[in-house]
Order: sequence, then C-alpha cells, then structure tokens
Amino acid sequence: MKKGEAQAVLSEEKGADKKKKKKLRAAALCAAFVLLCGVALALVHFCYWPLEYLWVKFSNPEIPARQAGELRLHFVDVGQGDAIVAEFPDGRTMIVDAGCEAYTARSALLRYINALGIEKFDLAAVTHPDEDHAGGMDDVLSCFGARKVFLPYAVRYAPGSSYASVLETLAEEGCETEIAHTFVAELSADPAYFYYVMCLSPLETGIPGSLYDEANGDDATDTDVNDASAVFWIEYAGRRMLLTGDISARAEEKLVADYTALGDACFAREMKDAAGKSVLLAPALDKLDFLKVAHHGSADSTSAAFLQLTSPEAAFIGVGAGNGYGHPAQETIARLAAAGTQVFRTDELGSIVLTVAADGSYRIDSIGG
Repeated sequence: MKKGEAQAVLSEEKGADKKKKKKLRAAALCAAFVLLCGVALALVHFCYWPLEYLWVKFSNPEIPARQAGELRLHFVDVGQGDAIVAEFPDGRTMIVDAGCEAYTARSALLRYINALGIEKFDLAAVTHPDEDHAGGMDDVLSCFGARKVFLPYAVRYAPGSSYASVLETLAEEGCETEIAHTFVAELSADPAYFYYVMCLSPLETGIPGSLYDEANGDDATDTDVNDASAVFWIEYAGRRMLLTGDISARAEEKLVADYTALGDACFAREMKDAAGKSVLLAPALDKLDFLKVAHHGSADSTSAAFLQLTSPEAAFIGVGAGNGYGHPAQETIARLAAAGTQVFRTDELGSIVLTVAADGSYRIDSIGG
C-alpha cells in the first residue's frame, strides 16, 4: 500500500472511531437522562403525589380558606351520589362517602379535596357499600389517606365491586378501621372549640333489632342494605347536623320511635374530652338544625314523621341533574317545604358549603353550579 493510501485509511479509521465515541457519549447521556427522569418520577410518586393521580393537582376550584373557629361541611357535587367533606374547627378533617366510580365524579371530588389543602384525612367513613357512596373512596384513600376509617358491617358484596376496591386499598394503605355503629364517637382535639361526631345507627351486629343483621341476611333487599347506612350526628357551637346515608322511612321512624320513648337519654354517652374532662354527649333529634337528606331525596325517605320530630332549618340533597331515578322526588320536596325547611341541591347549585362559626351563626354558600 502506498503511503498516501495508508494515510487515507488511517484517517478514515480515526474518523470512524470519533463517530463511534460520539454515539457512545450520546447514548450514555440519553441513558443518564432517562435514569434521572426515572429517579425524579419515583421521587414525585413516593414523596409528593402518586403519578397516576398527578392530574388532581391541576384545574382545582377556588374555595375560600376556612377561618379560625369555623366548622365547614362541604356537600361536594359528584353527580348522582354523596360525598361530604368536614373541616373541623380544630383543623381535623373527615370525609363521609365519596361518590361513584364515574371519572367526572372522581375528578371533581379529588380536585375539590386538593383545593381545600387537605394532606391526609383524620377520619373517613363509608356509610354503606353502594357504588354511589363507596365508588370514589379507594381513590381518596390512595391520594390522601386517612388516620381512621369507619366501615359498615357488610359481608354481602361482589368481588370487583366498589366496596371490594375500598377494602383492597385499605389493606394496601394500612389504615386503622372500625365498624360504625350506635355510640361510636369522636371528640375535638381542642377543648376551646368543642365538637363531636357520633354514629346514631345502626346498632352493632348481634344486638336484637340491628339493621346490620338484616342487611347481611340471605334474603336481604336493597332497602335492607340502605337502612343499615351509618347515620352520623355532628354538633358544634349549639348547631346540630345529621348525615343519613341512604336510610328509608323505616330506619328514620325507628330513630323517631327510640328517641320519642327515651328523649335525650336515647343516645347519651359520657366521654373524656381532650383535656381529660368528662362531657356528656346527648344528640337531641328534636333540636336538629341541618339535615343531609337520605337517599338523594327518594320518595321512600324523609318521612313526615321524621320531619315532624326534627324540623331542620336547612336540608342538603346530593343528586345528579336529570338522573334516571327521578331524585329528588316531588313528594319529598313537598314534605320538606311543609316542614318549613329550606332545600339546597347540588344539581342546582353545584358544591354547597355550610359554615358554622364559633358563636353558632351560620351561612350557606355554593361553589360552582
């Protein structure tokens, strides 16, 4: 080989070697970038927010901040379903039900919770296993978690159902759980702003007359399951609120009969407050101020006898616009009107906020709609 030809070959080899090294460097940089992105995404997922729910951080509604001493109940517009978020005056939070599995409902609820600035719920509750109450709770627990979750006593639910998904998520998250039943209660962490939450129904399973036992029997009907909904009483600053799940007139009238027979002693329970002082909790149904209307305003709920006893000032209905069930029923609206109760509906107003101040004054606002 001539000298010129040898130099040309050597030059080509050097050029090829430089190109190869350049490609290797580019590949190494790409690999490093991919690895860095992977680490960053892992950090986001485990330290900040689950990646599959990252969309929750965007397009949140604008909600005014809670002021000192206020208790707020948010009746979140999740279409045909119930989702109630409580912000207590001591800073603790609770969610009762979480709407259905529809993307629009889950998206609205998760973004609403994020807009409130809630990082983790102190308490959560599924009133009963129906999809329009339990459907979004697995997402809520995956995104926000909860210190303690109240569950129904339910053994009759299908594999793959909304409620089954909730139980699976609870197992993954390791939350503390408790079966909701009469007399289960939570008290405020700050005695300066005393409030309490108590479950009024159903009785614990195994007790004669327990609606849980009927709901889990071999011949249980949908109404039996609804009637075993956890009914929660919230009291603060002389104001009283009742959240009724999907109970029918039968369960309502059982509450009426028990309370009529026993009066304030019906649900009375002595407990210790955060300062260790004994306090008597005595939910008084005949002094009710605010009612979450049962079963989305179904004709079979919110009976005349129940309203005659409770006479709430305001009632809230979680319901989807144009739903196929005809909720709320005109009969129910008429009974509420006859009782002198002002009605607030999520299908008309969007999400609704009840705010109770430390002096007992209150206001009702809407978010969206």
